[in-house]
Amino acid sequence: MWKSVLLATITGLLLALSWPTLGFPGLLFVAFIPLLIIEKQFSDAPFKRKSLKIFLLSWLSFIIWNALAYRWLYFAKPQIGATAMENQQAMIAYFFPVILNSLFMAIVFIAYHFIRKKHGEWYGFAFLPAFWMAFEKLHLNWDFSWPWLNLGNGFASYYKWIQWYDLTGTFGGTLWVWVANLILFKAIMLYLEHGNKKLMKKLIIAFMLVVLLPIGISYLTYYNYEEKGEEINVVVIQPELDPYREKYEKSSAQILQEIITEGEKVMSQDIDLIVTPETSFPGREDVVMNNLQMDPNIIKLNQWISKYPKAVFIGGTSMVEFTNATQAPNLTSIPYKDDVWVNRYNSAVQLENQNDSILFYHKSKLVVGVEYFPYPSILKPLLGSLMLDFGGSTYSLTKSQNKTNFVNQQNSAEIAPTICYESIYGEFTSEFVKNGANLISISTNDSWWGNTDGHRQFLDYARLRAIENRRSVARSANSGISAFINQRGDVIESLAYEKQGALSGTLKMNTEITNYSTTGDFLARMALIVSSIILAYAFAAKLLNKDKKV
Repeated sequence: MWKSVLLATITGLLLALSWPTLGFPGLLFVAFIPLLIIEKQFSDAPFKRKSLKIFLLSWLSFIIWNALAYRWLYFAKPQIGATAMENQQAMIAYFFPVILNSLFMAIVFIAYHFIRKKHGEWYGFAFLPAFWMAFEKLHLNWDFSWPWLNLGNGFASYYKWIQWYDLTGTFGGTLWVWVANLILFKAIMLYLEHGNKKLMKKLIIAFMLVVLLPIGISYLTYYNYEEKGEEINVVVIQPELDPYREKYEKSSAQILQEIITEGEKVMSQDIDLIVTPETSFPGREDVVMNNLQMDPNIIKLNQWISKYPKAVFIGGTSMVEFTNATQAPNLTSIPYKDDVWVNRYNSAVQLENQNDSILFYHKSKLVVGVEYFPYPSILKPLLGSLMLDFGGSTYSLTKSQNKTNFVNQQNSAEIAPTICYESIYGEFTSEFVKNGANLISISTNDSWWGNTDGHRQFLDYARLRAIENRRSVARSANSGISAFINQRGDVIESLAYEKQGALSGTLKMNTEITNYSTTGDFLARMALIVSSIILAYAFAAKLLNKDKKV
């Protein structure tokens, strides 16, 4: 049994050591083999409760992977002087996804065990990659969404390996990992069980081709790709604002003035676009949607950009909307006073010269347990209004139902104004592009976790969106890392973490649509079909066997 525990631990460590930004993703191609060996050996063993043991050992592997790959989540608390309550919240924020996410992965693996055990190896080999991809797709779209460890994300730091993501998105990477693992696993088992060196060698050659051929094609694509589109001059501003204390102690006037002061250091009459971080203003207050034109923060920003006739401003802000109604307008409405309700939003706004209209977009992909209470109609009666207080509110924010591109009258930019967590989602971002976006902006606040690997992983994930859609990215982050990313995924300029300042650079606005921008997660949809057919076949076979016994 201890040998099995060791093998399970090796899988967990290999997966963790493969992960951005400090790991080597080549380990992904062999990481699952120890776990696959456990499953095969236990399935053939005569002892009882072997399925339970396979489940628990796979859960151990995935707990190790989850716990190490995003250990930075534990630092989601003030770095100096954290209270006992804030330490407790940090523990919950860390252990909740570690335990739950690894549990889901173990369920996927034990489903593979049952399929392979009952219907043979080839059914199992077809089912495992398909069902894993189906799980990843689910994880992108339900209320407990936490797709941080979707396997295709593992190549984010080695982005020159995956230039073909403009065809498949990250699900191509997930399929790549599983096919490589299963081929090498089969080669090893042929040798261990049958001593078949000839077929083993053929499978090892196949494994090497599966791994190396996509990498070679990717390098050819990378070095031959030419950026496309008109040029646009962009400024991204990086304040350094403690999101736990300072943001709610400073006045909105102070916060806004610091943003303007940093921007002024790099501004010129040639600047076309300015981007600021997520909720970069107004601090402890809110911008009221019901009267945007008269908001003092909006007025001050308009006065600033009036000095630069070509400039368009996109900034992250906290917004509220008041509604007169006897009953709550929706599930996330908060009672304000008699027959008045308020909805809170994490938003981006666009301002431009010589145009009184103000465009805004509300964040659609909210962080579970922090910005959004999952399945409120089911869980609120059980748990009450339990929310983690990261950001000054313990109420659910309201999601946007529409993906709104920002267009303006100053230039030909059509911008996908993604906010923080949204930049993890491939198909979600591609829908902005499919609707006409020729540039991606990311307004984010990655300073919740201090100077850990979290903000570096987040930056690398932005490379994936650039490659998938062949769109340049302007990324503005509170405390860093703010950056410009080109259409090949190169970070062409960046501001280091904890460095206050601003960047000025030139990006290109591509209007050509990639295959991925058009088809989105088509591989995941195919995987859903394949895994559903295999599951349906398994259930039908089981029912038929029962009827025969009767």
